[in-house]
Amino acid sequence: MCGIFCCFSKSSEPHSCLENDLLRSLQKRGPDAQSVLNINTVSATFAGFVLWHQGVYLCKQPMESSEYVLLFNGDIFNLEALTDASGISDTEWLFHKLSKCSTDGEILNCFRLIEGPYCLIFYDKLEGNIYFARDSLGRNSLLIENTKDHLRILSTSRSNDENKNTTVELPPLGIFKINIKNFDKSTVFPWHHIDDYWKSQANILESVCGIKLFVEQAVEPYWFSQQSSLEKYTFNFYSFDAQELSAVQLYDHLLKDKEILEALREFSSLLENSVKQRVQLTTKVCAKCSILPCNHSKVAILFSGGIDCTILALLADKFVDKADSIDLINVSFQQANSELENWNVPDRESARQSLTDLKALCPNRTWNFIEANVTRKTLYTNLKENIKHLIYPLNTVLDESIGCAFWFASQGYGLLDGSPFESNAKVVIVGSGADELFGGYIRHKNAYKRCNGTHEDKEKCLYEELEMDWQRIPTRNLARDDRVIADSGRTPRSPFVEENVVKFARSLKPRQRCCFLYDDGVGDKLFLRLYGYKAGLTTPTFLKKRAIQFGSKIANKKENAKDRSLYLNIKPFDKNNHMVWPSHHV
Repeated sequence: MCGIFCCFSKSSEPHSCLENDLLRSLQKRGPDAQSVLNINTVSATFAGFVLWHQGVYLCKQPMESSEYVLLFNGDIFNLEALTDASGISDTEWLFHKLSKCSTDGEILNCFRLIEGPYCLIFYDKLEGNIYFARDSLGRNSLLIENTKDHLRILSTSRSNDENKNTTVELPPLGIFKINIKNFDKSTVFPWHHIDDYWKSQANILESVCGIKLFVEQAVEPYWFSQQSSLEKYTFNFYSFDAQELSAVQLYDHLLKDKEILEALREFSSLLENSVKQRVQLTTKVCAKCSILPCNHSKVAILFSGGIDCTILALLADKFVDKADSIDLINVSFQQANSELENWNVPDRESARQSLTDLKALCPNRTWNFIEANVTRKTLYTNLKENIKHLIYPLNTVLDESIGCAFWFASQGYGLLDGSPFESNAKVVIVGSGADELFGGYIRHKNAYKRCNGTHEDKEKCLYEELEMDWQRIPTRNLARDDRVIADSGRTPRSPFVEENVVKFARSLKPRQRCCFLYDDGVGDKLFLRLYGYKAGLTTPTFLKKRAIQFGSKIANKKENAKDRSLYLNIKPFDKNNHMVWPSHHV
């Protein structure tokens, strides 16, 4: 996961825009190569920090020609687009494509082709236009800061008094274009049609950054424009008369339905391809080795033992070289206000149970089950010194809890069979998106249950809740998690948040994704649980959904997740060097 940075000074005076602390944060994201380009004629700085994954040789950034500059952070996964560029990196391929574009329309056509998680900054020197964007699913982080001194676009920032209240996560609304003659005005080419949520995100961007947006033609990526053609299944989980059956009997009963089986087969093909791309398209050596052969883990999975991550682990086994190990990282936190170090939290126990299933189904695979155990002192020290800056500009209790859990897990340090161990994987697989797509949150159940009216009325309420969650996932989850995980020098990859997987899942009606006539752990994410059950995952299939912040015991259920985090603004120790316990961890 690369770190990208650009800064345009608004005056001719020298301006220090790449501070040492920020520089170190960006270096952590891209430890393999770094380069800084200064263009003095326009008082601009471009910097790229590369984590090498694709291509036969390392491609440094920024890429520059006499006319253009490109910074690219991401992966292009529909490799058919790269058939004419064998051996070069996706960054180099994209630079060649964009350099041939002479109009906005040609640039948009280039982005219509691309599938994969990315963000980018592209500067046209001759015209003075800066193009920048997050991909249409908003998987990677890109921040924007517009102050009286400068315009900065960057992967991650630092929380301080100077940029306080001026930094915002760039919403994945489309491709933005700013001319250096007027930093307070931006054209935006939307990814798709404009709705109310798009407008609300645009309003936030305008108010925080003081940039007026002017909407032009939509980009409409090819994968997105084909969504409506997929609505072909008619099965309805609510129509099956199975109220008296056990969970196993219910699943066996549902798997006799030919249409459900066909839908599962189609989904399996799409998800397998997504996992295959995300575990195979990386370097053939681990982060610590320099020569082949290397049979260390190149892939790690953040592993709570739930159905989402266990499915991904099972599929990863299909596509990772059998000689390689796969790291399963499970995180546990010391209980607040307790001197005891009891690491058998709910997620640790469920992970061990699900690991038993994996070993039975994949007997020839070496699974490194890494137990990351975090004391409160270690938690608060790292939160104050580092993690709070990665979470920034977000600031809620939920952001703090999930951000810390992902940061410590992605560091890869822990115990393997009781001995210290460090993961050397460059890729971290996460289960993000499964709950939003298939109805895994308690609020989805509440939206259905609390709605008065017919089943159709209830399903409409559920649909609206699912849609709202899907629209918010780039802002609530993906950008923050990208900043937190990439700080370890690893690339987070989310197989569920892949164009064709998303297209299929969202083509299903709510009644084909989940069914709240059944108990928790049975009816929520029913389609996905059926898939796991059919694949032989009998244990994780029926585990109840448990958010990582509660399963790892970092958070207190009594605290309101939407509240501003108190800890992000206090010191971890008092003047007597005693631990300070924030109320939402007590």
